[in-house]
Amino acid sequence: MGPAAWRPVRQILLACRHSSAHTSEADTVTNGGGVIKRAVRISLGGVAALAILLVANLWRPITFSPTVDLDPSLPSITLDGYTFHSETMGNPENPVLIALHGGPGGDYRNLLPIAPLSDTHYLVFYDQRGTGLSSRAFDGTLDLESFFRDLDLFVAHFGAGRPVSLLGHSWGAMLASGYASRHPEKIDRLVLIEPGLMRPDLAQPYFESQSGPTARAYPALAWIWYNSWRVDTTQDATAREDYIFSNAYPLMPSQGVHCHDEIPENFEGWRASKRTIDETVLAYVNDPDRLQELDFISEVNRFPGSTLLMGTTCNTVYGAAYQQRHVPFFHDARLVTIEDAGHFVFYDQPEAALGAIRSFLSE
Repeated sequence: MGPAAWRPVRQILLACRHSSAHTSEADTVTNGGGVIKRAVRISLGGVAALAILLVANLWRPITFSPTVDLDPSLPSITLDGYTFHSETMGNPENPVLIALHGGPGGDYRNLLPIAPLSDTHYLVFYDQRGTGLSSRAFDGTLDLESFFRDLDLFVAHFGAGRPVSLLGHSWGAMLASGYASRHPEKIDRLVLIEPGLMRPDLAQPYFESQSGPTARAYPALAWIWYNSWRVDTTQDATAREDYIFSNAYPLMPSQGVHCHDEIPENFEGWRASKRTIDETVLAYVNDPDRLQELDFISEVNRFPGSTLLMGTTCNTVYGAAYQQRHVPFFHDARLVTIEDAGHFVFYDQPEAALGAIRSFLSE
């Protein structure tokens, strides 16, 4: 949350400070038992001021990160009747590199630091179906097949018959690996940055790292929930739940995943999607049989091209050491380790990460 979101809290503190300033040392000495009554009156006044400010604050609406449905100025592309938030960088004549963001339920904003690669590649970014700033208007339920179908639309549109390269981060790396398993002839090269769950039997450390918020986060979560009632949902039915999830994400436990166990301060995202989380992550977690069916790696050796796996040293859960177990599944893969970086590597060590990717893509 930005400074504006905390303004009511500052106003409350100033009001309480102003009230307490009227209780002098002389009052304390001369009034005896009357000091208690005065303190009670001041306290009740502070509570009243708090209640008034909180109620008044509810009348200040929040327009939360409009999607392409509501903001036609956003860069977008419509494929097979669905509108994605999407943009491209570079010369269309250059080799195509499609960036796949994490989640499911995130957006591509935190992959924009790869923009310098546009001097040699035609970069394609898109927010996946139902998340980020992409349309929320679509029928059916999100599942793995819908993500593979949508990626295939982008490969066909921008590849125009030529193989493309994929760069995936976290969940995006899982998606890229699974797609290369299905369509090896459509892919030139793979860049996979810290995929988590490639196959359940390979991912026990990843499962063990997943947990809910700590008690220290509860006050901030309560404030997020309170502010969510200010979110305008008149034209955007999912805005409130997306607001909660988007703002709560940085408060989730990250022990062993990021440097100093904290998401980088400059990490950026537009809008997460609670629906996507519900229909993908939670749907599989709550159904052990479906979870065991997940497999993004067993047949990836069908892909004859080169793969760069990237892991970091701050991520002791599924960083460089964890990624080593994935290397043997690929026909031609290497692992590069980025020192002093966590899961969001482009925020911790952008030059080292981009340098490794640029070297790989130029071979």
